[in-house]
Amino acid sequence: MNDLTPSFERETGQVILEGLPAGVAGEASLIPVPGLDLAFDRADGRLCRVVADTTGAGGSIPVGEQAAAMLVELFGAYALNAVADPAGAQVLSPDPGLTAMLSSLARLDAARATSPAPPGSPWWAAEAAELAGRACLPARASAEAHCALAALLGQLDTITTSVLPEPAVQAASAVAALTAEDEPAAAARLREAIGGRSGPGPAAPPLIPEFDVAAEIESLEKDRVRLGGLQWMLDPGLVPEGLFRPGLSPYSDLSVSHEGARGQVVVEAALAPGASREAGNDCLARLVDPTVRRVLAQACFAKTAPDRVRAELLLPFPLDELPESWIEVVQDKLWPVRSAKGHRIRRALRWADAALRAERAPAGLAPHSAHEDWAALAGTAWERCRRDWEAAGDEDRADQAARRQAVPQPPADGPAYLAEALGR
Repeated sequence: MNDLTPSFERETGQVILEGLPAGVAGEASLIPVPGLDLAFDRADGRLCRVVADTTGAGGSIPVGEQAAAMLVELFGAYALNAVADPAGAQVLSPDPGLTAMLSSLARLDAARATSPAPPGSPWWAAEAAELAGRACLPARASAEAHCALAALLGQLDTITTSVLPEPAVQAASAVAALTAEDEPAAAARLREAIGGRSGPGPAAPPLIPEFDVAAEIESLEKDRVRLGGLQWMLDPGLVPEGLFRPGLSPYSDLSVSHEGARGQVVVEAALAPGASREAGNDCLARLVDPTVRRVLAQACFAKTAPDRVRAELLLPFPLDELPESWIEVVQDKLWPVRSAKGHRIRRALRWADAALRAERAPAGLAPHSAHEDWAALAGTAWERCRRDWEAAGDEDRADQAARRQAVPQPPADGPAYLAEALGR
């Protein structure tokens, strides 16, 4: 059962339908229509919370027309009575079919923000277009399809021998159908390009540089004994979207070296394919003391290679004088320093994201890595996730991570993550 209980938040003027809170991997958010915010559990896909903006007060608490229509689609006609009178409403259960489509779209959006696959891959947009269409979100479906059309044609026209998996054929077909009225010639070319490509056969080689999962595990094993001291993470919420290329785990999001003899810390980051080379100059790496929430050192990034940037931080004193310090990457130097607990929570969520990706074993990211390597990476990521939740004082989510590490689970039903699966 996935029941949600309504309540009215007078301070914000919102009706909130609350279910069980998100678990170890956190939430994936989606705004399907204006005035309606949905949150899904990233691990199992269930609907955790619905927040509806209201336009009335007193005994009548109406919502906007689009939000009302979506609530009815999700929960049935009784949903509007529940929104109008949350205090007297019973629990609501969402439609499983529509919930599954909306959940898949939300989890696809969340994965795109932290994926090593290029954020500009047309397969992100193509898959989002198909999911949005099936979730009765025509505006989102059309926008994503038009975004994907030209780039999909470019890929399929230049790779004539590839065989696409069925989910990719379905996504490309959805793009063709959604763009046929506005761009009939291009849509027809896309239909021709995908004709006969469905079924088993050799896939085209990935277009993105591949990763080495075994090497990632080896690096994590070497780092296993370092429980305190210098820590780091690349939080996608603190940097421009699509600028940096994440690694297979939070550990490889950044390359950090502490040169104690020279009194500095060197931070390197990889730029995402197609990212503006100048945009990285606006970001800086900073060393912070989360205990007192103070910036100890900071430096802007400078390009050292076409796809890499580097920052050198001069230390005011030896790092071993601090029980714990963190490297952050921010766009705004005035961004407040998080507490130690805040850092641990954000990184725990990144470890869970890495573990979920490793459980899927996306062939396009590391075509020469064995399934056993992906399974080992998933286990290590869940162990690191558990450690960070434990350090943050959240024993329940730490236990969830420990259970997932002990009993590996198949990926939950949801999106195909085509950009990662195809490596294009």
